[in-house]
Amino acid sequence: ISDNLKYSNKNPDFMKMFSAIDNKTKELVGHVQFLIDKPNDIAGIARMIIAPKQRGKGYGKFVINELLKFGFNEIKLNLINLVVFDLNISAIKCYENCGFIKEGILRDRRKIGNEYWSLVSMSVKKNEYLQRIESKEVL
Repeated sequence: ISDNLKYSNKNPDFMKMFSAIDNKTKELVGHVQFLIDKPNDIAGIARMIIAPKQRGKGYGKFVINELLKFGFNEIKLNLINLVVFDLNISAIKCYENCGFIKEGILRDRRKIGNEYWSLVSMSVKKNEYLQRIESKEVL
């Protein structure tokens, strides 16, 4: 993460790195990388990591909703996307609960040991996000 953080500090219009801290305990619960393509008004969520002992507590949903708010309200993006391993069912459910829609499967895109793992491509558009805000579906 340190090389990415250095790059992010030098290129803040392209990459932003965020840390998630529990306000009560002040404990670090995770990190996320946000890759911005401003000419096309899109960004990608990359390298979202919630510490194993912090999973299942709602931190992932909170972080994603904060990124959506930041991306759509502050940066004025039109679309935010991500890819996630198809085996990561809990993450896929989290992203769907935050309004992401599955776009497709990227088959056998990562070689892990002697296996090939597939990715699910997902995105949410600004108008879909705003509809969820109006209907009070967001946190």
